[in-house]
Amino acid sequence: MLGSDITLKEIEHALHSGEFCFHFQPKISFQTGSIVGCEALLRWKQENGALIPPGMFLPLAEKSGFITDITAVMLTELAEDIARLRALKPDIQVAFNVSAQDLYSPYLVKMLRSFIGNHLINPGNIQIEITETAFVNQNDRIRATLLDLVALGIEIVMDDFGTGYSSLDVLSQLPFSALKLDQGVVGRMSSDSKNTHIVRSSLQLARELSIKTIAEGVENEGVYTFLLASGCNEAQGFWMSRPVPIGDFINLIKTNPKWPSSELGFLYNAWVNHLSYRRKVLDTVYTMTMTQPEEWPNMPKLDLRHSPAHCRLGQWYRDMSRAGFAEETYKTLESVHREMHAAGDVLLKTVKAQIDTDAVIAATDDFLRFSEQVDQEVSRIVALSFATSLRERDRNKAAPADKPVKRDASA
Repeated sequence: MLGSDITLKEIEHALHSGEFCFHFQPKISFQTGSIVGCEALLRWKQENGALIPPGMFLPLAEKSGFITDITAVMLTELAEDIARLRALKPDIQVAFNVSAQDLYSPYLVKMLRSFIGNHLINPGNIQIEITETAFVNQNDRIRATLLDLVALGIEIVMDDFGTGYSSLDVLSQLPFSALKLDQGVVGRMSSDSKNTHIVRSSLQLARELSIKTIAEGVENEGVYTFLLASGCNEAQGFWMSRPVPIGDFINLIKTNPKWPSSELGFLYNAWVNHLSYRRKVLDTVYTMTMTQPEEWPNMPKLDLRHSPAHCRLGQWYRDMSRAGFAEETYKTLESVHREMHAAGDVLLKTVKAQIDTDAVIAATDDFLRFSEQVDQEVSRIVALSFATSLRERDRNKAAPADKPVKRDASA
């Protein structure tokens, strides 16, 4: 059957005959190297066992409006699949792609609310992935649907980030909790530095917005390792596993496979967040001192917080403490980091008080001095973490491979 030969009647028959199913592609946490979730990908399995990819029938379903019928039927099956997965991994998070037409219809929220209310799934078990094209013609109905989903506790993910002309505008206006880097951009990093810059910039943007990042289309070890070191949160792709039927995915979870992981990328994220805080403080000081006080209300908003608890670096060493890491590794960092944030608060208060130039200069010097001490401590910990990673790599090479990393050999 050719894609151009598929009719709407055949799609309707396939749906109501139970020929549609989901294949699941695992998402791997860079922090733990374990499966933390998956994406549920729609497949059409004919009676003869042949699989028809979604690109051959979904465009017609969307054009005709039948896509909402597919979503309504398959969402119930997905909830049942999630219930099976929860029996093995209660916190698993399953992503599911919906169209603009699904968001415009009221049934999506009603069905998910019913599944959650009946305890078939938890809100944290499902993510809704939406491409930018769903928002080309934004309206209040779609926005209200997204807000209702968020109110249920469901995460909203912007899919294919980095391909659309209005991604930034959409990201700034709607309640996304994660963005998924487009597989084309991720895949082209190996051949084009511009795509690498796009990925790095996207990761930095997500850090500034405090949202999670997921890379799709990871097809080799080099790309995986680069994303690991760059502080990306999760990845999916053929290098780890192709999409597989529910039974195969359950068996994969049971084997508890492990992929490379490291805290280094997350420490790097925390460091960049610290540098961003320093830049925000200095930008605010410069703008206020060079602008008339009556113009201060018109300054761009920077979401500037002086509490170490709101800083990614403060959260990092707090997590290290909970994980049982040696206190001497980060104790000095914790001390100077708190002093730096306190100095930042004093500096801004000094500027707002409009005292004198010497007081502002002195407060700036104090702030920068503590900030430099933070940099020195983070540099020391980064060097220590890198050395630990290298030694672990050498040990793994020398040790017998009792349990090899799980990867799809066909990738």
